[in-house]
Amino acid sequence: MNWKIVVPLLAVAFIVTSAAGTPGGVMDADMTDQATRDALQFAVAEYNKATNDQYLWQVAKVVKAQKQVVAGMKYIFTVQMARTLCRKGGVEKHCAVHPGPAVTYQCTFVVVSHPWLGGLQLIEQACEE
Repeated sequence: MNWKIVVPLLAVAFIVTSAAGTPGGVMDADMTDQATRDALQFAVAEYNKATNDQYLWQVAKVVKAQKQVVAGMKYIFTVQMARTLCRKGGVEKHCAVHPGPAVTYQCTFVVVSHPWLGGLQLIEQACEE
């Protein structure tokens, strides 16, 4: 066998495979992608439903957004959440962040998209000050 041909071909195959990432591995998610934005919006809506606060919370900053191909797509978000002036049940579409001393939390949300099962599911949520 001609090793002068085989070794360079194996090296190229290794480099291409490494650059593509691990199949099924976690990779950065693009926040300009509509599916990614929808998943984050869903997570925030679920967070607001679950909290006992009378005010809504919104994302002040996306710290990290990742995705992983599973049986569907898994999105992992680390975000800074800020309390708004909008009350739950209100009709406002745009809510300003509360002007008082900043009340913020860093939250991690894990959302799974199963389009064939009807949409999104928040499978993990953890927040800390």
